[in-house]
Amino acid sequence: MPSIFAIANPKGGSGKTTVAIILAGEFAKHSYSVAIIDADPQGSAYQWHASSVARGMSPNGIDLVRAPDDKTLAQAIERLDAYDVVVVDTPGYYGGALTQSALRADLVVLPCKAHTFDATQVVRTIRSLERHAAESKLPMSQHRVLFNEYDSLDRNTRPLREVLAYFDAERVPVCANALYRRVTYRTMTSGHGTLYQMNDKDESIRKARYNADQVVRELLAASQGAEQGGAAA
Repeated sequence: MPSIFAIANPKGGSGKTTVAIILAGEFAKHSYSVAIIDADPQGSAYQWHASSVARGMSPNGIDLVRAPDDKTLAQAIERLDAYDVVVVDTPGYYGGALTQSALRADLVVLPCKAHTFDATQVVRTIRSLERHAAESKLPMSQHRVLFNEYDSLDRNTRPLREVLAYFDAERVPVCANALYRRVTYRTMTSGHGTLYQMNDKDESIRKARYNADQVVRELLAASQGAEQGGAAA
């Protein structure tokens, strides 16, 4: 059975596809067989994969499967049983595909910007998933909030402290590491394969790789039930 990671946030612009691609790229680098299920009708992951192939930068070790509806998604998850890792890029709205992916996942990753609006949406999503799990008599999946497009200027600011306090009050686990706002990530998702197919002589790419590696190590530990304290600060 593969390890399943569902990247979920119904709020548009949260950076789900970027997180999905980074996660898949890190696992592929370590020779795991990886599939991304693009369950978002916008097809951003599909566009990244197709554009990368067209540029001659086919993402090494990563297959892409479209799943535009709930039925296709269920079939895709079953069909990809032979893979080591399956990453699901869920739709940008709350519905059957998101709940189905989340409740089958080893870890639900919820990308979030350091803003109260985004944080409240994430908490609403978690509470809805908890209700669906209870109604289905299933355990709630492990989940982590991942600050995305994080800026070093956010550190120790009042808005960040308020968001962290809110998550703490709601007992929502937050990753200690964050994905920083980097031009490298935007370039990669524009059709340049994975971070490991980009020029490693570029210092900004090396920094992006280090950042991604730290984040994915933490997410992997969380998927296996290991607890890590702290949060981006």
